[in-house]
Amino acid sequence: MGFRAIRPAMGCLAIFWCTAGHAAQPAGTVQVTGGAIAGSQAGAIKSWLGVPFAAPPVGNLRWRAPQPVVPWQGVRQARSFSAACSQTAEWITHPKSEDCLYLNVFAPDRAEKLPVLVWLHGGGFYGGTAAQPLYDGSNLARRGAVVVTVNYRLGVFGFFSHPELTAESPDQASGNQGILDQVAALRWVKDNIAAFGGDPDRVTIMGESAGGESVAILVASPLAKGLFQRAIAQSGNDGLPMDAGEHHRFASKAAAEAKGLAFAKAAGAERLAGLRAMSAEALQKPAWLPRTFVDGYLLREDLTSTYRHRRQNDVPLLVGWNAEEGKDLAPEILGTDKFTAASHRGLVASLLGHAPSAALLAAYPGTTDAQARASIDQLTNDWWGWRMVHWAALHAKHGSAPSYAYYFAHRPAEPATPCGYGCGAGHGAEIQYVFDNLHLDARAWTAADRQLAARLADTWVGFARTGKPDGKGLLAWPVFDGGNASIMQIGGNGAVTLPDFSLFAR
Repeated sequence: MGFRAIRPAMGCLAIFWCTAGHAAQPAGTVQVTGGAIAGSQAGAIKSWLGVPFAAPPVGNLRWRAPQPVVPWQGVRQARSFSAACSQTAEWITHPKSEDCLYLNVFAPDRAEKLPVLVWLHGGGFYGGTAAQPLYDGSNLARRGAVVVTVNYRLGVFGFFSHPELTAESPDQASGNQGILDQVAALRWVKDNIAAFGGDPDRVTIMGESAGGESVAILVASPLAKGLFQRAIAQSGNDGLPMDAGEHHRFASKAAAEAKGLAFAKAAGAERLAGLRAMSAEALQKPAWLPRTFVDGYLLREDLTSTYRHRRQNDVPLLVGWNAEEGKDLAPEILGTDKFTAASHRGLVASLLGHAPSAALLAAYPGTTDAQARASIDQLTNDWWGWRMVHWAALHAKHGSAPSYAYYFAHRPAEPATPCGYGCGAGHGAEIQYVFDNLHLDARAWTAADRQLAARLADTWVGFARTGKPDGKGLLAWPVFDGGNASIMQIGGNGAVTLPDFSLFAR
């Protein structure tokens, strides 16, 4: 599934939004669901921060599907971020609260009918916030887009199933609350984005890691039908079974509820009323692995079945992965950093979910400890890429809208302080380029870095505008046809030999 976000060195405070070069001034009021809001303006960019898109999911609303916004009187100030959603991630130092269902809007001055980009942050479904500085949408907005960044419930608050929760739900489902929050945010965008100069009929969902997994789920979910017209997933498609052969990796509805009952017993309050009476801090003491699952409501089947029956939300799709994220993901996916020759075959089987073929073991050998370490890193990277490429291939084969695939091979300038996660072309390395926010990271950026950031930001906005990742001055990007030759290589020195993805077929 999705994993922790990178933690670059920041020129601004670690979690608060800032725009270099312009002092923020009050902006005019905008009428949205619930009442009027007032934002800020810095230069040519307006922002509205901490805008509610659902009722606070607290008290008796804890674990319920998102409920309608609670109206307010007068003008609500929307000039600072809300709290991050309650979570156990220590790398988020922003204040945390269950009252967190808020979004942020960035738009150019005098915007009118502009394409909309809705960003879903990563963090393994257990951490993160839309307030992370890298997600400042100002530089995308400067290119002619309205940008929305979204909070959604995390950890035990966003991915908890229980028989009593299922029984009280009108949809007879529980456990995917965090994704239902995203659906609610998209409905808010549909109803309100025109007031900010956005086009509600040109909405692009985009996300990285768990945010990319969220995009895959929304593409597959009937609940999101008509709420977006394009989709971008960066390094993430492990939030639902790829095919029926992966069902064992994901809990069934009964298994998810049983997991919830076991957690409740460990927490010391087996009944739902008792759990709702507990503090957020107490509920986060027992270990909890957040995981989405096929609940019959949000998700009804595996991804391959969805596409084969043409039940996907058939929109232009852009997906990809990075060249060096395996070293970041392998310990988190496999739950260990001990990669030895003795454990190699078992870890490979654990990653794949089935016994490896002789050809795959020959391609990723582990006869020595050093070889096993290198092979697991590369195999994890290639397996992660295969999930993206296989999705794009399903879209190309069973959809009418085009799909596009990329491989991010650019190694950024080295950070000013030692790097421990997402180093090189690691997990999340592309985010600061996509948002054109290199200035937030104190590195000795080269002209090539800055040019790539400008081009990627232009490309993502161009995709939101037209459904094609190209535009004036940009490289021609081929439509993905299922073959490696149609994968766009971004950066890197010369041509890169991509994996033999047939090794991952069951």
